[in-house]
This record gives sequence, structure tokens and C-alpha cells, in this order.
Amino acid sequence: MKIALAGILTLALLAAWHIPKLKKKKGIILLFYALGMIVLFAVYNIRTMDKIIRFSHPFGQIVYQSEFAATGEYPDAFLDEFFKGKTVYTKDDAFTVDEDHDINEEDGDSWLYEWYHAVNIWNYLKFNRASIVKDASLNGITLREDQRSHFTDLGPANDLLRYTFVLTDLKGEEGNGFYFYWFYSSHIGDARVYICPEKLSGSDELVLLWQNDAGDDTESYYIASKSFYDDVLAK
Repeated sequence: MKIALAGILTLALLAAWHIPKLKKKKGIILLFYALGMIVLFAVYNIRTMDKIIRFSHPFGQIVYQSEFAATGEYPDAFLDEFFKGKTVYTKDDAFTVDEDHDINEEDGDSWLYEWYHAVNIWNYLKFNRASIVKDASLNGITLREDQRSHFTDLGPANDLLRYTFVLTDLKGEEGNGFYFYWFYSSHIGDARVYICPEKLSGSDELVLLWQNDAGDDTESYYIASKSFYDDVLAK
């Protein structure tokens, strides 16, 4: 509509430009044309102000499109808004590591897995303004196949977590973007985000579980409402 109205104004300008009696008033014509354009764009921008994405703030930079649900693309574009203001219960099984920590080959986990395990998803949740409750009673829980049937595949978790390097407190090379990129893009396999739609609408309390579905250091993430978890999944 804005383009159409601007086109009409431009055509009116061109028409007036070729009227012999108005040739001496080209300055006035241009003035009214400019004022018309200013009013048109001012009115349009005011009416669409709530739809303008601010480039000065990281939130809302990726607009979630409905077709992403079907293609499994960019789950973080949805989760960024979904987690806002919610209370999220998670496992409390992060490793205690320090600068002198060595690779533990006996448990099959890599050195970076022990540094990144649980911590990066906590950073992601905090960044998206969720309240985290670290619940040790959830430690060691692995969802069975019949329980996992309640969940829908929302998309890959790899990109969602590899960008959390900007949130890490690690000061060494383990905290730089290269290590995060290598770990989440090359080292681990296809990490996924799954969400359970049952009892999810209007729920302000969620349970987020991580578990190894693919071997090695690859973990997927399962999100459900706390009421559904307590009533169905915890049994």
C-alpha cells in the first residue's frame, strides 16, 4: 500500500510537471510532493512501529516463522521467546573442572564435554530470562522410548549451543568461539531439541532434561511442562 501511494504521488508530480500553466511553479509542486511523501511515510511507520526489529538489541534478531516447525529449522528462534519468564527445572550434574583438569578416558567423555556439560544450556536459559531450578533428583533420569513418543522434534541443538561461547566464564582457549564451533559442529553428532506439547499451553513451569541418545558426547534436550512430567513422565 505504501509503495502504491508513493507511486500515485509520483505520477501526480509527473503529470503536474507537464502542465504548461504550472511550469513556473515547479518549486511549489516539488515542495508539496516532498511534504506528501514525508506525511505518507510518517503515518505508515507510526502504524507499523510495533513490527520494527531493533538492530541495537540481540533479542528478536531472528524472527520465528511458522514453517520452521515443519522443517525443523532454527529452534532457538522459538525458544528465545518461549523460555522468557518461565521456571525451568533441570538436572544438576555439571562436572567440577579447573585449569588442570585432565581428560577422563575411562568414562568415554571428552575433555570439553566435561567443561561444557550442563553449563552451556544453563547459560542459554539465563540469557533468555528463564529462572533455573537445578534439581538433583532429576540426575540420572533417561526417558524411555515410550516416554519419548510424547515429544515432537523441534530441530537441531548444535547451533543453539555453539553460540553460547559469548556467555561463558571460561577465560582460556576452551572459552573461545573456535572450540565451541568445533565441539558443537564437528565433534558431536546431531543433537536435537524435543518438546512435549501436552499440558504445555499456559504452563509457566517446565522440565528440561538432557540425555545421550546417539553415543559419544552427543546430548539431546527434552522439554515438557512440569505438570505433565510429574503426572506422566516421572512414573
